[in-house]
Amino acid sequence: MKPYAIGEQTSHVHIIVRWDKKGQFVYTREPNETWTLFIPESGSFRFEISSHRGTATFGDLVLCPPDVLMEREIVSPLTFLAVYFDLYADDGSKIEHEHELSPAAAGKCVIQDTQRLSSTCQYLKKIIDRKDSASVYRRNFLLQDLWQLYAWETNSASQQKQKRQTDPLMRQAESLLREVSFTAFSMKTVSAGLGLSAVQMTRRFKAAYGMTPSDYVTSLRLSQARALLAETKLTLEQIAEQCGYEDGLYLSRIFSKKLNISPSQYRKAYHL
Repeated sequence: MKPYAIGEQTSHVHIIVRWDKKGQFVYTREPNETWTLFIPESGSFRFEISSHRGTATFGDLVLCPPDVLMEREIVSPLTFLAVYFDLYADDGSKIEHEHELSPAAAGKCVIQDTQRLSSTCQYLKKIIDRKDSASVYRRNFLLQDLWQLYAWETNSASQQKQKRQTDPLMRQAESLLREVSFTAFSMKTVSAGLGLSAVQMTRRFKAAYGMTPSDYVTSLRLSQARALLAETKLTLEQIAEQCGYEDGLYLSRIFSKKLNISPSQYRKAYHL
């Protein structure tokens, strides 16, 4: 059977559970009978789902398919929502395996629109335990919004992966940028080391990754800044230094522009 395109499904909520500042999971290894979406609000945890593994914090969604073993460990006190739900195709078929979807759906995706994610979760929490028909409808509606966010980011990541496979030199460029991204460096020097002009590298990198080299470095730096804001008490100046920015003011300007939230607002929301 041909896999269903991810995002073209209807979701139905079974139950939503919220944990506040949890220090450890009761079960560190557990399969669930339904699809399960983990939504960190603060803190972080490590996970392994089949071949998918990583660390999740605020701004991430972690999806575990039915009857798949999930291993997990809390890194820092964790506040999160766990949504247990079913997925149905347009023809009414119940979807129970990640490989029934294209691209296969499991593991973590990073949500770019953190304001939308946060807003959806706030609405979910308002009706988490209500049993009336309107609340049941709204829970399913809000889950559908989260599912579309997950599908959107998963599709984008899959498309970028396919493009990368066609240009091995850009895989090398990506590796080099990861190595130097938190330091002061010259993009011209990186491109010259690959035998390319800055213009050639920008064109090929964007074709492979869907963004310019500069935007890619910015995404790495902001990911690091998010983690430091959430998990440390470092000042903005100290965080800027660790993320490759010249000062806290410039970091604040870039952070606010790209994520639609200021560093101070992000830190405050993370520690609610």
